[in-house]
Formats: sequence, C-alpha cells, structure tokens
Amino acid sequence: MMVPVFVSSSDFARILAAWAGDRPVYAPITRAGYRHWIRLSPESVTTPELDGIRAVEPLKTFYFKIRETVATYPGDTKFLDDEPGFVLVGAKNCDLRSLECLDQAFAASEPRDPFWVSRREKALVVGADCSEPASTCFCTLLGMAPYPQSCFDLAVAAIAGGLVIEVGSEKGQKALDVEGVTVSPATDVQLGERDQNRLLVRNAVEEQNREFETARPFTELVASGFDSSTWTQYVGRCREDAACLAICPTCHCFVLFDQSAGESNERIRVWDFCYLRGYTRCGGGHTARATGSDRFKNKYVKKFEFYPAKFDMVACTGCGRCIEACLAKIDMRQVLHDLEESRSD
Repeated sequence: MMVPVFVSSSDFARILAAWAGDRPVYAPITRAGYRHWIRLSPESVTTPELDGIRAVEPLKTFYFKIRETVATYPGDTKFLDDEPGFVLVGAKNCDLRSLECLDQAFAASEPRDPFWVSRREKALVVGADCSEPASTCFCTLLGMAPYPQSCFDLAVAAIAGGLVIEVGSEKGQKALDVEGVTVSPATDVQLGERDQNRLLVRNAVEEQNREFETARPFTELVASGFDSSTWTQYVGRCREDAACLAICPTCHCFVLFDQSAGESNERIRVWDFCYLRGYTRCGGGHTARATGSDRFKNKYVKKFEFYPAKFDMVACTGCGRCIEACLAKIDMRQVLHDLEESRSD
C-alpha cells in the first residue's frame, strides 16, 4: 500500500472529468429517494455522492450481467475484446468484499469465466468510506469495517477541503496522473480527521448490531444448526420470490440456454436463484431441494458453510440489501441470532 495522498475537491472533480472523457464512469447518485449507480456525463460531470452507504445495485451487475450472450456458433466470439473498461467511483467496503468473494468463484481456478476476468482487469475501482450506516448494515458482525480495506485501485475518504486517497494498485496510481491536478502526501492532521470519522461510523454500526451479536461465529451456528427448529418460523413467512438473492452482491447462480439468431445460434446466460422451485429440477421431474425449508436453509449453508470450506471466506458482506428487499421482513441477523438462542433453550 502506498502512502495516502490528499486531493482537493476541485482537483478531484478534474480527475473525474478526465476519466469520464476517456471511458464510462459510474458513481452513486440519488434518484427518487434511492441511491443508484449513474453514468457521469463527460460534458458536465455530476458530483458523485461519496458519503452515506452503498447504492441499491450491487457491483456484480457491472461484471456479471443479468442477461448476456456468452457464445455464438458457428463463429468466434470476439465481443469481449471490443468492450471498453469502466470506472466505479464510490464503492463501499461491503461491495468491494463482494468482488473478492466472486473472484473466488469466477477467476481463482480453471476454467475461469472470461467475462468476469476481462471486466475485472479493465475496470478501475474507487472505494469510499461510509459516513452514516443504514439500520440494515451489519458489516462489523462479519469482522469487516465500514471503509475500504482491500480490493480497490483507489479509496477515497472525504475530509475538510477534499479527500484523503489511498492507492491500492499501480492502475490506481496511474489514474491520478491528470494534468493540472495537485496530489500531495496527506498530513497527519488530515489522516487524523479521516481516522476519527471512521471510528465514529464503525462505532455506530457496532452499536446498532449489539442485539444481534452471537457468542459463536455464524459459520459454526449454521454448520451445527441445520436441524434446528428455528428455521420453521422463517420458512413459513418466506415468499420464495428470490428478491434477497437477486439483490445480494455475492449470489451468482445462472442458467444457460440456446436460441436461434438468424443464420447462426447464440448461447444466453441469465441469472438464476436457488430459492426457485425449478432450480434443482432434473430430468424426470426430480427436485433435489423439493421443500421450501430445504431451499431457505440452502442460502445460509452456501454463504456460511460451503463458501468458507471451499474458499476460506463467507459469502456475505453485511450490506443489508437482503433485509431491505424481503417482502416478509426476514432479517438475516435475527435468523442467525435465533439459531444460537435455540441451542441454549
């Protein structure tokens, strides 16, 4: 990690303008009361909202498309070479961790997903500190912090007069080389202000999650609680609409199908969700997870048992999107807490 630097607010605006003139730049902007990833116009760059919390959409939507053509035949697939890189400005730590998580699934071993790998290599990712947690945020319960810790090219923290910027890669260092912009080492006072802001936000996240703290790690609770009666009360409420999986930054199931495209054919990849009844349906009609209970528990097993066993990390980042999206108002934190409570009864 290189020495943190300071850039004034006006110079950061110049940096954004330079980036936007070169490739697509996306940043969190509030629309109709919700924060979304919006492409910045190179003609008139809108000031990104780097404070607050993460955007509604998870970062995976930029790398792992909801629907896309992954092959054409006969013929060669060359569209990856023509796809431009992009810049994401203002990614929060919960989303940065999700990239690290999905790197394990899509890029850590062969065969690697060429779409994921290409987009990850071309993209410039700029993380940003959270300034005020939502009631659904729980990154600290997973041992994380509400500010960038890894998996970024640059990370910005707003302070008086500008931003403290951490450089996380050579790509990030080169991106700061913009004509007319002054980049200077951050002073102890500036770093102190950043660290104090971080401490306040971290304390706020920890305090709002006191009631959900458990004596044992979530991984152990899920591994030992598969037959717990706790699941029953939540399974009955679940609508099985898969909203929590669609909005989750780490869920990555998909299905492939072929279709005609004029004189050729194409293979399409679309998102799929393990909550859906047909997800594990096989020839002859057999379904591996036939009951709602099996499907409900599978999400927790995948995130807190399978992923740690295979990749040594949980597939949850504490972003809270699933809590906000759930029509049945099921709170993952409460489910995990109740698993521990049921063992003490």
